[in-house]
Amino acid sequence: MSTRSESPSNASVLHQEMDDSFGWDTLQDRLRNSIVSISSVVPMDFDTESRGGHNATGFIVDAEQGIVLSNRHVMAPGPSYHKGTFFNNQEIHLQPHYYDPVHDFSFFRYDPAELKGIVPVAIRLAPEKARSGLPVRVIGNDSNEKMSVLQGELSQLDRNAPNYNRDGDECYKDFNTFYFQSATSSSGGSSGSPVVDIEGDAVALQAGGRADTASNFFLPLDRVKYALDYIRRGAVPPRGTMQAVFTHINHTDAERRGLEREAAVQEGACIEGTTGVLIVKKILASGPADGCLAIGDIVITANATAIHGFVELAQILDSSIGSSVCFRVFRNSQFVTVSVDVHDLHCFMPSKFLKIGGRILHDLSIHHALCASVPIFGVKITGSDNVFIPQRECHQRNVIYAINNRPTPNLEALMDVLYDVRREETVLVHVKNYDDLRDEAVFATSCPVVTLSTMVYTRSLATGFWSFKDFDGLAAPERISRPAQLAEAPIASDSAVVDLCRDMKAADLGEKSHIAAIKQAIVHIDARPLCPADGHYRGQHTGCGLVVDARRGLIVCPTDVVSNPTSHVTVTFGGVLRTPATVAYVHPMYPVSFLKYDPTLIADGLLDFTIVGSSIVPADGVDAAKPLATGESITVLFSTMIAGLELAKTVVSGRRTISSTSCGLCFNQRFFNIEVFTVAGGTTTTDPSFGAVCDDDGTIRGLYIGLPKCAHDEKHCGLVGIDISLMLPIITRLLGSDATPDCVRTLDVEYEHLSFAKAGAYGATSAHANAVVQETPDARAFLKVTKVIKVRPAETAQLEVGDIVLRANGKTVSQMADIACFYGGDSADLSIIRRGKEMALSVPTSPHVGFNTRRVVFWAGVYLQEPHAQVIQQATCVASQVHSFFYDAGTPYAQGAGHYDVFVTDVGGTPVNTLDDAVRVVKQLKSKTAQEFNECVAANERFSSGRMPGLDVTVGATKLTGEKVVEAIRTNDHYLPAWQLTRGPCIEDEWVYELL
Repeated sequence: MSTRSESPSNASVLHQEMDDSFGWDTLQDRLRNSIVSISSVVPMDFDTESRGGHNATGFIVDAEQGIVLSNRHVMAPGPSYHKGTFFNNQEIHLQPHYYDPVHDFSFFRYDPAELKGIVPVAIRLAPEKARSGLPVRVIGNDSNEKMSVLQGELSQLDRNAPNYNRDGDECYKDFNTFYFQSATSSSGGSSGSPVVDIEGDAVALQAGGRADTASNFFLPLDRVKYALDYIRRGAVPPRGTMQAVFTHINHTDAERRGLEREAAVQEGACIEGTTGVLIVKKILASGPADGCLAIGDIVITANATAIHGFVELAQILDSSIGSSVCFRVFRNSQFVTVSVDVHDLHCFMPSKFLKIGGRILHDLSIHHALCASVPIFGVKITGSDNVFIPQRECHQRNVIYAINNRPTPNLEALMDVLYDVRREETVLVHVKNYDDLRDEAVFATSCPVVTLSTMVYTRSLATGFWSFKDFDGLAAPERISRPAQLAEAPIASDSAVVDLCRDMKAADLGEKSHIAAIKQAIVHIDARPLCPADGHYRGQHTGCGLVVDARRGLIVCPTDVVSNPTSHVTVTFGGVLRTPATVAYVHPMYPVSFLKYDPTLIADGLLDFTIVGSSIVPADGVDAAKPLATGESITVLFSTMIAGLELAKTVVSGRRTISSTSCGLCFNQRFFNIEVFTVAGGTTTTDPSFGAVCDDDGTIRGLYIGLPKCAHDEKHCGLVGIDISLMLPIITRLLGSDATPDCVRTLDVEYEHLSFAKAGAYGATSAHANAVVQETPDARAFLKVTKVIKVRPAETAQLEVGDIVLRANGKTVSQMADIACFYGGDSADLSIIRRGKEMALSVPTSPHVGFNTRRVVFWAGVYLQEPHAQVIQQATCVASQVHSFFYDAGTPYAQGAGHYDVFVTDVGGTPVNTLDDAVRVVKQLKSKTAQEFNECVAANERFSSGRMPGLDVTVGATKLTGEKVVEAIRTNDHYLPAWQLTRGPCIEDEWVYELL
């Protein structure tokens, strides 16, 4: 391989002539001030890189201007921020100045005036010195160990670019360049290290390696040195492309393809001293090479210059942008001359994206297009979020081709479409999998009124930073009373919706009246969380629920469907009408949630059934409601994913107690002290997901639902029956008030059944047993305390493990519902058996709040909220009312603190006990220059430093075990501004997003 030698710069260069006393043992001392340990944080998914943090290496190539060379994948093409640590442990903020569109190298900048106590010198780039067998050293931060020195020698100099795919996941790939190979056994942290010879000159750049062998891959420095000359002048290196990929083959392989050496030499090829030729491997459709070059073409010359390596090809392409290149190629046993236009490669790298919630939309890059061999067309979907583009509808290899039947060839076209779309307005999104364009889908979605952020980000070529501004599209909807939207059709008048619903009602008249009413009352629910909360993350959930009062718009559903209180919920009636709903209440003890929709959005007469008041609540009140008895005949109207609704007549086969539905490792909702029923034959219907249980006269007696799944146990819990009597206290309160009824109180213990046969050892007598049987004839057990969830002060009365509860507030305890929950009252008067003696206690009840969270604060990457019941149950002590259970990857908190499921007790030395305290401190810590910085980046103003708006802050926290920790983080108010979601006290109040 021939190389082009360029004269070195006049900048400070580390170079020493060899003498008899010089050797490898002194090399580390000479280079240590030139090596920079780089800590990179990528807060957003973008193009080929995912959010997260990593450590790598860079080295100084210009000390006067503060230019550091490293890898492209270290910088990442999207928003990122970086910190460099020098040998004396001084930290400097690095500016992500430039990354090559294709090759794996990038340049950072720092302000030389910020360095104290160290005088760095530049390592000279010497690509011309690379040769097979050259002894080299890789000096960097291997495995993040400072100044590791690995030895080896250059072996293969004409290796094609490596493939970095991991387990089928698509990631960055280099192309149209040689790579060097060496067995240096370097690992993570070495990326960006200089590969130096004995004179201390860099002959290559560490880029990657194989995890299963000692092989490592180095990037040649020819195009790096070319780009550095432009960077020093403050210019962007020209980079040309034909949207084609070439690969290198040896001369023997070329001869197998019919190319004789003598004929190639006559056509202008250079054979002597070379190892092979270039061949066309891939051409993008609709690109400049499409129809000119062909797959398998062997390149002989370009513009009459012999091409036998990638360096010569790159030189010609980079100098021919906007013009054409004349190629002489060997094709099908003959030589052909073709002319190919050269485009600007920078134009095919996305430098703008639209962020809607957690979703990031940007132009399809040339990397992804070449990987999948598809034209550069469409808008790629990146990031994780379910608010606007649900995860289940598409994955991150999908490209949006059209919205509302309007083509979206690029991001600008997509934003033009969204300018005409209002929030909550249904749009059709046409997506294709760019790995297989036959895999396409069209789905309907809408953007809710509240999202975390809707911004347009643009990269500044002058600095490498990204500026942002509000997106003017997706305007708020006009709030008018109108019928709900038609769910399945893209366009339908209100009258068409009304007619369709009335036709469906007429078709139901042949059924029994109560079955028809229940059929109308079963609705489909779609829940998409805005952010993590209450131990639940961003996953989209769908399922069914039951309307319990159409006049008030109240729905009950399994908690497994709506578990996150920040969920954006839509409800579909009969597959026809769709309307938004709010999370009215999440029961803290039982696996049911309650939703509220606006009944005025439903046209009069379409949903005229009323269940509560005539079918659910007994005439003599809530207390008269009885649970289903074993052997009682019931009718279950199942909702299935395949067959729709199915009717099953059966009997209650048994009852059992659920003690816990989650392990100690996860912090989603944990249910206990609940008795459920099962039906004869189990769930024999086709894939049931929900069931409404009624008796022969149509009275709703319960729900047949699935229990929430444990995050660490994928076993399905099956469906169980929940008595409607357990839900009535909350239903009646929701119907009687607009305020959230945080009225559930407990004794902070868990119970289990203790058979009469064993109870004698605990001091129970036959008289005690007879009292229980008189209340419930089928009962054959007492309720015994098995666990104390929260230890109370010694002076406060409390139940103990082993206590048998006989009566509560004067009523005999015969079933779990008698003692599990209390609705009102600060204490409960109990009669118990403790250590063989019957005694009376007045035990204070504890409120169960937190599962109806009304506020979430996001700061430095961590989500803060008041501790919910599951956390309180597992915590040794509750150190504050500010709980952190989740943080995002690629954020300051993830990189600096890394502790979750903790109580935050102080921030920046200021004590924090409530969310109000946290918000007040966060506002005080907000950088005063954040807005000015964003405006300067948008104006392409240059910065001498890589410092971004933010502060170094300590965070004190207490783990659930009581262990105290203090960590230091660096906030970033530019890419990760603090915000909060708040919601009012009423059940119909919407969430409000606010930047702090």
